[in-house]
Amino acid sequence: MTSTMSIAELRKELKAKERDLVRLRKQRAKLAQQLLRVDDKIAVLGGEVLAGSNGGANGCRRRARNAKPLVDYVEAVLAKSKNGMRIAEIMEAVEVVGYKTSARDFYAIVAAALRGKQFKKVSRGVYTLSARARAKKR
Repeated sequence: MTSTMSIAELRKELKAKERDLVRLRKQRAKLAQQLLRVDDKIAVLGGEVLAGSNGGANGCRRRARNAKPLVDYVEAVLAKSKNGMRIAEIMEAVEVVGYKTSARDFYAIVAAALRGKQFKKVSRGVYTLSARARAKKR
C-alpha cells in the first residue's frame, strides 16, 4: 500500500506527534510526583512501598530506609518535650535522632504523621503527645 501524502502533510503529522509526545512526558512527570507523594504517605504510616514504584531508573529518587516508622521517631521526640514542639522543630529533631528522608516536602509528611490519635494539637502548629500516649510511654 503506497502513501500519497505530500511533504507538507507529513511535516504536519510529525509536528502533531511531537506535541503529543511533549504533553505525555509532562503528564508522566506529574504522575510520577504524585506517586512519590503517595509512597511517602505510605511510608509515614509504616507501610512498605512496592518495589519498582520509585526506583532510580526513571529519574525518581530512592526512598530512604529507616529502622522504624516516622511516627515512632516523632513519639520519641515529643516524649522528651514538656510544652510541645512546632512541626519544623519536630522535623529537625527526628533527623537528629537518626530518621533518614529523601522527601521533597518533609514538612507535609511530618504534619500527616501528627494526625494520629497519639498526638494532640496544643495550639496552631504546636503538637505534643496525647495523655494516653504519655501514659503508655511510662
